[in-house]
Amino acid sequence: MAKRDKYHHLIKRDATWHFRKGRARFSLDTTDAADALRQRDRLLENFRLYGYFTITEVQDESPKFGEVAKEWAEIHSKKVKYSSWRDYRSTMNTHILPAFKDTSINAITYKDVERFRAGLDCGGKRINNILVPMRSVYDYAFKAGYVSENVMLKVDNLPVEQPDIFPFSYEEAMKIVANVDPFYRPYVVARFFSGMRAGEIDGLEWSDYKTDMKPNPKIHINKAFVYGQVGKTKTKKSKRYVDCIEPVAEALKEQQGLTGKGRYIFLTQEGDRMNPDHFRKVVWIPALEKVGFKYRPPIQTRHTFATMMISSGEDIGWVQNMLGHSSLQMIFTRYYAWIPRSTHKDGLAFMNSVRENGEGSQPEKPIGGGKVILLFGKCDTKTTQSTKRAHGDLP
Repeated sequence: MAKRDKYHHLIKRDATWHFRKGRARFSLDTTDAADALRQRDRLLENFRLYGYFTITEVQDESPKFGEVAKEWAEIHSKKVKYSSWRDYRSTMNTHILPAFKDTSINAITYKDVERFRAGLDCGGKRINNILVPMRSVYDYAFKAGYVSENVMLKVDNLPVEQPDIFPFSYEEAMKIVANVDPFYRPYVVARFFSGMRAGEIDGLEWSDYKTDMKPNPKIHINKAFVYGQVGKTKTKKSKRYVDCIEPVAEALKEQQGLTGKGRYIFLTQEGDRMNPDHFRKVVWIPALEKVGFKYRPPIQTRHTFATMMISSGEDIGWVQNMLGHSSLQMIFTRYYAWIPRSTHKDGLAFMNSVRENGEGSQPEKPIGGGKVILLFGKCDTKTTQSTKRAHGDLP
């Protein structure tokens, strides 16, 4: 490919430089080549920004990026989930506004955005997420007529590799359950054997537990409790009914003795709403340390459920519904290594595979009269006064 002439659009006549592009003709009134190049670049930039050629400096009447972002925030904050808006607000204040707040939104170029992105010191997925609110601001600006071009359409997302998962085996999961504070064992069992997301299980109310549904009781996932706020589920597909297989049904029976008189299924021992920070610090990390396992984030309870069910031969579609994934492709992409040849779709394949392992793999004190090999131990149903108050036992 031929290299473009440095003096593209410039012609020198009688020692004076002239600009030509299409029908546009300008005498630059200069004999200096460097000055001619500067004037040419100003002509081209003004045409890009304002739609016409002019050498004189144009008074830019387009608003600053920060002004448009403020308008966008007032409208957009009401359109998304609280958890999403919380992240957008943090991203805008921490990264985007310090870089672009006082710049005319019309003057920000593709190169500016690329330079900004190159300066972010984080992984590809996080960088893509940081650009999400900026893309939304430009979408709003274009539709509102503040810009004639949406520069963010030129900015492609960075490729992101699916992070590796590190699920526990059934035996490892049972060791964790056995070493959790007895008050929290039903909660941990429900996480390991239902596949629910943290916000979904933390948001459960007793009215969501449908004991009259057949053939198994079900949990109706219809909301999420995230960052102290009750909101929508992650996606439309996340609204679903989750089958309570035997371990979960037994766990909820145990939980009724702890919180059955209140509104919410899972609470802290102090009577507060369960949340990820409390679970990780007070329940999860101490249990892993007690067993001697290297730390893995609590999200692995969800991956453990998926891999146990799939490797036991459960129907892939059933697992997809239990997890609330929007497509089977997500299941195949993430859990392909655990998919066997034959499948079922009722939870029995998993329970049968556990029973076939024999006495050696079972915990010391199974619940449910020995039918289900999940261990709770004897849970002290005596609760603190704050817990009883939350349950409605105290005035």
